[in-house]
Amino acid sequence: MSRTFIAGLLAALPLALTVAVLFWLVEFIQRFLGPGSGFGRMLRSIGLKFAASEVIAYLIGIVITLAFIYFLGVFVQAGMKNRWTSLVDTVMDRVPLVRSIYNALKKLMQMLEHKDESELKSMKSVMCHFGGKGGTAVLALMPSPERIRLGDKDYYGVLIPTAPIPFGGAILYVPVDWVEPLDVPFDGLFNIYMSMGATSADYLRPETMTPVGDSGRKSSLES
Repeated sequence: MSRTFIAGLLAALPLALTVAVLFWLVEFIQRFLGPGSGFGRMLRSIGLKFAASEVIAYLIGIVITLAFIYFLGVFVQAGMKNRWTSLVDTVMDRVPLVRSIYNALKKLMQMLEHKDESELKSMKSVMCHFGGKGGTAVLALMPSPERIRLGDKDYYGVLIPTAPIPFGGAILYVPVDWVEPLDVPFDGLFNIYMSMGATSADYLRPETMTPVGDSGRKSSLES
């Protein structure tokens, strides 16, 4: 009976974990955008001008916000994007802390916006060999191929995700010689961390490893 129960548990586990992750995402969104959040209260305050019910007021606030975003898109597509960006940049640059947050998020949005996806494609899966080749190997994501000079050495900034939910992690600056590019797509890296490493053999094969000579490494990481 125990073997049968364990077999059923293992069969149901992938579906159960998928549902758990989806519920986590819904709760995360609800915490920051739901009716009880600060943003939700702001939406209700907008909608209460048109309806007495808080639920209806919240929905009206959502509709008004979506309509504003849509008409802003019309405004931008009409050729006013540079004026809008210049106006927002001017306002944000006047506030020190807000400026730093805004510039970081703006850079991320620009990476996602480019139609040629050149900057997005620069986000590469890499293997970090701590202590050099032959040391502990850690699968990571390198958001930018730009080298960072710290002291007398060049480093890459890499993101080490968390498992099994790779939405967070730690940013490490790793010496250039310790970083090896991989021919592994982002969804492959995501899959490995979601499976807690169980699917590593499906993606980390000899043909996915890029040659690691100095010139080869530089051309493959910085191209």
